[in-house]
Amino acid sequence: MNLRTELARKIASFIGSKEKLITDVPGLLLSRRTAPTAPAPATYEPSLAVVAQGRKRANLGGTTFIFDESRYLLTSLNLPVVCNVIEASEDVPYLCFVLKLEMPVVRELLSREEIQPPEAPSDSPAMATGETTTELLDACCRLVDLLGTPQPIPFLSDLIQREIIYRILRGPEGARRLQRPEIRATVPLRRSRGSGRTTRSRYEWKISQKSRVWASPRCTTISGG
Repeated sequence: MNLRTELARKIASFIGSKEKLITDVPGLLLSRRTAPTAPAPATYEPSLAVVAQGRKRANLGGTTFIFDESRYLLTSLNLPVVCNVIEASEDVPYLCFVLKLEMPVVRELLSREEIQPPEAPSDSPAMATGETTTELLDACCRLVDLLGTPQPIPFLSDLIQREIIYRILRGPEGARRLQRPEIRATVPLRRSRGSGRTTRSRYEWKISQKSRVWASPRCTTISGG
């Protein structure tokens, strides 16, 4: 069994017949659909959506993003989209892992010298798809596994979420979208190697308080699943 199939099995086990499940792991949402859905307006929060089964489409200002079993969707700002599930059935439902991004963790990782993402053009969209790697799927599976043994969640979920963000930052699309110049807030000082001096990273962020609120199924503000 490959990791994508394993992730789909785990999601199906925990979500049951529900369409959405806000889990005990902070920031983790599981999503399920058994048929394609009509296009509907929504606001996507800063988040990562990893599809284990099926396919979904998000339209942002005339640009269409398709995310499926091989491509994740990354959203780095609150964005108005029109979205719909385009591949799902009773036998093979759409199953998605959605993780809200913890921007303080993103900022801290970007401040490290080991991670030097390329500059993002100011007019580039704050949404992108990227390759769903084996390493990313493995981390997602381990985070979902915590739902079966909730006692370690306070100790291990932060570590695994940090790894997931690291995996995204190591990819070109994730790195570009997560250091957009208009997201303004100073990252921590970091110490240069081989010297006693500290330097401030050029990456700055502005964290919207709205990104900390999970929406109910009736609300138009959702993460990208």
